[in-house]
Amino acid sequence: MRGSVYTLHDGEQVTVREASAGALEVGAVWTPTPAKPPVHLHPHQDEVFEVSEGELSVEIDGGLHVVRAGESLEIPRGAVHKMWNGGEEPCRALWRIEPALRTEEFFAAVHESRAHARAARGGTITLLGSGPILREFADEFRLPLPPVLARPLLAALSAVARLRGYPRPAGTPSASAARPAPRPAPRPRLHP
Repeated sequence: MRGSVYTLHDGEQVTVREASAGALEVGAVWTPTPAKPPVHLHPHQDEVFEVSEGELSVEIDGGLHVVRAGESLEIPRGAVHKMWNGGEEPCRALWRIEPALRTEEFFAAVHESRAHARAARGGTITLLGSGPILREFADEFRLPLPPVLARPLLAALSAVARLRGYPRPAGTPSASAARPAPRPAPRPRLHP
């Protein structure tokens, strides 16, 4: 919902600017922090980051890119990546995710899980808290693990999380909901 604010970890906060089925656009702020998010991928979504202040360090498929104010970076679906503020000042960027799928619900689930339990180092959600979220939002966010490992690991984490009283992520995808077909991932592009 426009104006909703979600804290994803101690160094990352997003504010929804526009939300539709076609895209989710958020204003993002990354503050300098030693903690980095996990490496991950989006199997059905492309992302664009337009940095307006500071600098954003982005590791994509093992290569490091530093995106500075006035530059943008496209991250294609399927690209394994992580990002953080590698500078000394806050970084601000416009972040666009296409298609939106359930990304805002994913952000809300992470925010809620952080509020429910003591956060891990750097304010990220705990390993236990991540299980139900990663299981529920596999179309939006995945760790780069083989499915033969990811499925039982996330199922076990989810079961223990339920027993420990962690909140279930809100909503479940409709069985009839159409999911975009995967397509080959093009290389990331940095735009000066």
